[in-house]
Amino acid sequence: MIDYVLQIILQSPLTSSAGEGHVGMVDRDIAFDDVGLPIIPGRRLKGLWRDAYRDIVDAWHQILSTRPEDRTLWPETYRAVVEKWTSANESPILVEDLFGDVGQPPTDSNVYFHVGNAEVQEASILKPWLEHFQHAKILSSLHPEDVVQQFTTVRAQTAISRQTGSALENTFRLTRTLKVGLVFRAPVSFAKPPDEAVVNALTIGAAALQYIGTGRTRGLGKVHCCFICGLTEKVLNNNTLLPITMNRSTELTEISKDEETKPINEVEQSGIPVEHTQTSEDPTTDASCSNCETPTYLARYRLVLKTAAVIPMVDGDPNAVVSRQHVPGSSVWGAAAWHYLRQVGQPTDDEFRHAFLDGGLRFLTAYPEVQDETIPNKVPQRTLPVPHSIRQFKKNENLVDFLKTSPQDLTDRSTKRLDRRTALISQKRLKTLPVKMELNYHHARASKDRSIGRALGSDVDGGGAFFQYQALQAAQVFQGAILGSKDNLRKLKEEWLNEVTIIRIGRSKGAQYGETEFEWIGDIQQLNELTEWNGFAAPQALPDLSKRLVITTLSPLLTVNGFGHPEAIFPRAELAKVLQLNISDLKLSDSYTRTEMIGGYYSHLRLPRQQWPAIAAGSVFVFDVEKVPDKECLLKLEHKGLGLRKGEGYGRLAVNRQDKIELTYTKETRLDNPEHQSYPDPPDREMCQDVQLFLQGVVRKHCLVEIQQQAMTVAERIQNIPRNALLGQLRLFLQQDPPTAVKILKNLRKPAEQKLIKCRINTRRSGLSWLPETLYDLFEKVWTHPESLTQELIKKQVNKFVDDRFSDTRQVIINTLVENDSQEMGQVFLHHLLTSLRSESRKMEILRQ
Repeated sequence: MIDYVLQIILQSPLTSSAGEGHVGMVDRDIAFDDVGLPIIPGRRLKGLWRDAYRDIVDAWHQILSTRPEDRTLWPETYRAVVEKWTSANESPILVEDLFGDVGQPPTDSNVYFHVGNAEVQEASILKPWLEHFQHAKILSSLHPEDVVQQFTTVRAQTAISRQTGSALENTFRLTRTLKVGLVFRAPVSFAKPPDEAVVNALTIGAAALQYIGTGRTRGLGKVHCCFICGLTEKVLNNNTLLPITMNRSTELTEISKDEETKPINEVEQSGIPVEHTQTSEDPTTDASCSNCETPTYLARYRLVLKTAAVIPMVDGDPNAVVSRQHVPGSSVWGAAAWHYLRQVGQPTDDEFRHAFLDGGLRFLTAYPEVQDETIPNKVPQRTLPVPHSIRQFKKNENLVDFLKTSPQDLTDRSTKRLDRRTALISQKRLKTLPVKMELNYHHARASKDRSIGRALGSDVDGGGAFFQYQALQAAQVFQGAILGSKDNLRKLKEEWLNEVTIIRIGRSKGAQYGETEFEWIGDIQQLNELTEWNGFAAPQALPDLSKRLVITTLSPLLTVNGFGHPEAIFPRAELAKVLQLNISDLKLSDSYTRTEMIGGYYSHLRLPRQQWPAIAAGSVFVFDVEKVPDKECLLKLEHKGLGLRKGEGYGRLAVNRQDKIELTYTKETRLDNPEHQSYPDPPDREMCQDVQLFLQGVVRKHCLVEIQQQAMTVAERIQNIPRNALLGQLRLFLQQDPPTAVKILKNLRKPAEQKLIKCRINTRRSGLSWLPETLYDLFEKVWTHPESLTQELIKKQVNKFVDDRFSDTRQVIINTLVENDSQEMGQVFLHHLLTSLRSESRKMEILRQ
């Protein structure tokens, strides 16, 4: 497989703005990842890349209409491309075919490729070590802010009044910028291998991309970009540049892109209506699954987010997208169908229709996976939605399950819902796991006037808009399952998705978001008494056979009412049919529920799906039954589910499982608590040179900060401070190299020398063992033996970041810093010392006057 990379070299400071700032530090910050490494978001890169290529195409049309003698006025880059095209009698690929367009059908000859976030070229080496140093179990003081400072500087700006020439009030601001010379690389991946015409077109667009980020008209953001194909760099001025043609046909068909929803209201006990008049012939079951057999086999899968993922919910804010905290089965269903159509057959194939459209395969929701240290063999477990009947007392945070303890029986009725939505549930233990989310800011620039270069707001026609995406953070792991016949699962695993390791889910899959690593877990298992989930006491135990029926939804439940309209009602008639009971035998005695809206998107039609009110996952229904259901019927209910769109993972249930657990007056266990995590192993036994150099930079910056604080401390301990004239003469000495400064110091006139000797330093309880007794001796010692000032300081700072397992590396870093940076640190110390002394000297002169 050929690797494609967009390489970006910074030729001036650059601000890839994150859309936010930090009070007291910076007003406009850059974008960086969770460990502090700077990034350039992929959506911005692809948009700028598109605009740069469009400029080339527009220039081609304009140059063709220009007289040959006037073409010399155009930049040489544009002329070289146009001459190549015209000499070959070819036309450039359309911008919409290369980069796509809004509303463009995927069956056209467009190219489907994904642009990831651009990271510094050392990121692959540094990131594993930074994650290790920043682990909660590691007693390291390395903070993401320390990492950011190694790659950036802070620039101060203000606005000047044209009338007075002075700074305007409330206009001072600080902007963080990336340092010049940094090299960023953004991975570029294609749905199918690109032809040479596509590679050349992207190479031309990359060469034309010269400015990135904010402040591009004020000296920021100048870059040199090139598109690298494997080990061969395609350079624009290469004489072997191939002509770019439009004679291509790319068949890319995408089945589904989820744009899911968020809860619209909360319904407490008996808040969800239960249909009482429904008959067995009413359309509460999925019509597409009515003729298929109940799935009896299971295959588990794991999703590892390589990039952030946006799984949209239905939200009322047009400028914000809120993401779900799990991966719906419809996302995996659409990706699997897309790969089938690309590799195997057509949508009209009977095999495709049976597996993906008629319910032959059921793609269940992927919930967060957890590595629980208390589980034997440490097998990763799939978490489940926390049932809504489980609450938490506000005072002592004990748990209470309203299935076991009625709210009327509690002395303290002040309870709240759990903040965390998924957990491992077992007898007398609830282990919760949070889903990490991030918020990213984007803006669509003005489309009618490309020279504006920014968003004008939705009020302006074609003015673009500022919007934000809430996304699942990268590196999180989700686990799901697929139900179906053994033959369908075998074909899916061994043929249709055999070589598939990467799938794309959610929104903005073409840039920055949605890249996911897909892998199978274990072998195909037969569903006898097993279910597709772990939790709720012993997972292999059969549901209880009693006249009390407790149903907990494991995914949203979609149903219709008796008139066929979508409505969030419990399908009591369908439940009675599966359990072989009369509908009058089922009486709802209690419920703890919530509702949400389920949406979606038909990518192959470019149309949104109908928004459907649904009973949310974690809802609990308690029925009293006149007749004890048969255990086979209960297992069939769990295996089959209820409601519509079962092929997408909706309608999954746990029957009489929650009734076995006892959680009242127990404590919630947080699985992300550092106390429950094992001590992490380092990425390697030895630190490579790049990691050592990075740590040296971090330690150097910390030492310089502490040196300044020590200088202020020493200044407060000096008595008989000399006048500013002598202090100014000492400041001139700092401009010389230390040997020369020592000679000048020793050749001082006696009166000046005596004044420096009379400046006594109070060394008692200073904590600085190297501190001499006079100011004269202090300057001489720092210039002649700066290591006495820095030795202990550097050692203390290095010990904060490097533990005893790397004692040899730690000593190497200490020796290197002492040898190379002691002199610079000594100069910084003396500079801040003189600054503090001159300030005190001015105060004393004012008092004398």
